[in-house]
Amino acid sequence: MAADLYLASSYEALDAKRLPIELSLQSDGYYWFLYRYFESANIDRRHELIDLYGGAEISGYQLERLEDELHMALLDIQARPASWPVLVGWSSTTICRETEDKRVIEKGKLVALIENLLGLIKRAREEKLKLVYVGD
Repeated sequence: MAADLYLASSYEALDAKRLPIELSLQSDGYYWFLYRYFESANIDRRHELIDLYGGAEISGYQLERLEDELHMALLDIQARPASWPVLVGWSSTTICRETEDKRVIEKGKLVALIENLLGLIKRAREEKLKLVYVGD
């Protein structure tokens, strides 16, 4: 499971075979740590902001909200240790503490990921494009 991010004029105009993937978000601890910030930025609660299975475009005020939340994520991780576990799901159909599936993430790698996302947002704004994602 992954969501590939592109810069394009729209979701409909996206030609994934011709445009380079700018960033790929995997279903890992990094995505699931950022998920709460993605959803805090989400204006349209009928769907997820960045869905590993779907596809959409992010632009305008929604892109500004995402940028603000990513800055909040950077503040959050400043006080964290060099690495820590993040809940990514459960290892059984029984959902409880004993079946939690946690993956360790590294602070430096997470900061780099957020900076890459912020860089894409900046480029989208400067080039008058949208941040488009396609999940698998």
